[in-house]
Amino acid sequence: MGALWRVMVREWRRIVTYKVYWLCMIGMPLLGVFFFDTMLYNGLPERIPTAVVDMDNSESSRRFVAKLQAQQSIDIVLQPHSFREARDAMQRGIIYGFLVIPSRFESLALDGKQPTITFYTNDAYLIPGSLLYESYVTQSMLLSASVVEEVLLSLDITERRIETLLQPLTIDLYALGNPWLNYSVYLSNSFIPTILQLMTMLVFIYALTGELKQGSVRSWLLAARGSFAMALGGKWVVYTTLFVLVGVSLQIFLYGYMQFPLHCSIWRMVAAMALMVLAAQSIVIVILSVVPNLSIAYSAVSVVGVVSFSLGGFSFPVPNMYVPFQFLTNLLPVRHYFLIYANSALNGYPLYYCRSEFVALLLMIGVALISIPRLHRVILNYAKR
Repeated sequence: MGALWRVMVREWRRIVTYKVYWLCMIGMPLLGVFFFDTMLYNGLPERIPTAVVDMDNSESSRRFVAKLQAQQSIDIVLQPHSFREARDAMQRGIIYGFLVIPSRFESLALDGKQPTITFYTNDAYLIPGSLLYESYVTQSMLLSASVVEEVLLSLDITERRIETLLQPLTIDLYALGNPWLNYSVYLSNSFIPTILQLMTMLVFIYALTGELKQGSVRSWLLAARGSFAMALGGKWVVYTTLFVLVGVSLQIFLYGYMQFPLHCSIWRMVAAMALMVLAAQSIVIVILSVVPNLSIAYSAVSVVGVVSFSLGGFSFPVPNMYVPFQFLTNLLPVRHYFLIYANSALNGYPLYYCRSEFVALLLMIGVALISIPRLHRVILNYAKR
């Protein structure tokens, strides 16, 4: 224990000396919180800039534009006279989408000739593009229903009968887990832990390989009295403690200050956060023990951390991925953390239904423990060069 304590004190001194540690351990997670929770403070992006090309300029088209403007997610900042002007505005980033109302729109609609409303969205920006698309579709369907209603009223059909024809079924929709449809509940609890996982892996591999680059392996092992287990354990304890404290602080902010859903014990989420941090560090140990080149090991760790944003299943469902990628998602600690969050904090399922995720994180840690002797030989080989 004396050797372990000396390594921990030595590591604390290194952390205080190098500012890059504080930037990665505290600065980057706080930047992620600031980015997501300020951008989505109201739950959804509001007043997204868009444009309408009204080639008909009739009473019906003007009424449609007014109803479109009344939607909370839309802000019609331009009304260009042609498709080309609207397209140029979207290419310059002034708007995120635009809608085209054709000429003779009103007369064609009243004659039952089905005029076509065309809309374009910039899906390079996923959230604004998706929200605009949803708003365009919703308002277009309402417009279609109003046109049908006017035609049927001209045929002396009662309003009750028209209502039955337009909406034969009444749908009650309930959003489980996130009834406010708050995008921040989903994004903050997926991408912020992914940022934390990435920083955990990068800082931990920097702490290990930094001893090799600076030629301080001997002093590191001397502090541990020659025990590599104590030398690695001292670093592991320090960085695990720091990153778990940062992760728990983020959880307190999300579930306490932001009042995000938490339908389970906070201790279950704390345990999931601690295991995710340990599993992320375990991946670093396994990669360093297997990959013989430090540069390749750095790249491999970076790739694992970065692809977690796309393979974590946050924006694209895992069952729809190619089978090899479905397998790779099981090797990402943040994927298991996200499933624990979804099943526990959002849906309030008992611990039994999260058992496989907890076991997967524990298995990653177990593989790292088995790889320690191999890592010891790799570090000694590098130190002798």
